[in-house]
Amino acid sequence: QRLMALYVASHYKNSPNDLQMLSDAPAHHLFCLLPPVPPTQNSLPEVLAVVQVCMEGEISRQSIMNSLSRGKKASGDLIPWTISEQFQDPDFGGLSGGRVVRIAVHPDYQGMGYGSRALTLLQMYYEGKFPCLEEETTVQKPKEITTVSSETVGLLEEVVTPRKDLPPLLLKLSERQAEHLDYLGVSYGLTPRLLK
Repeated sequence: QRLMALYVASHYKNSPNDLQMLSDAPAHHLFCLLPPVPPTQNSLPEVLAVVQVCMEGEISRQSIMNSLSRGKKASGDLIPWTISEQFQDPDFGGLSGGRVVRIAVHPDYQGMGYGSRALTLLQMYYEGKFPCLEEETTVQKPKEITTVSSETVGLLEEVVTPRKDLPPLLLKLSERQAEHLDYLGVSYGLTPRLLK
């Protein structure tokens, strides 16, 4: 709820599909810049800034060549398709990258450098400067949601109970291994205000 409020306050065009994408799309990740949180705090902290990142790339050279020869680009993978098309480089799409989709800063803290700080920390994270302290060294796959009952139950008869063993809502960067990226980029319409 707080993240969507930040998106609205940052004047992004939002739709119900955005919320579904953030929940379900495995290639989209949210990174939040939070203030220091005391160990005794048992509520969610205020979010200073949020960065939405989409994993892109790893497109086969053949797929890029076929699409470029027809003058068409597949949806998604905005940076690889744009670079491959503009620079006629069919190998760029094979690289693994992250595209910053949105950056939103809390209205009370805009213009104070929190967006820039969030991007700097994100870059450091993908450069491996926040080592994962977990024992497992492979990138963790999200837990799959399993159906509790396969019976067809109507909405009026369904009993809603709290779920058990849910993954944590927030993880520290040191608790999650970064994906390998060859580049981190952004694609947006440049305005004088954004250039500042």
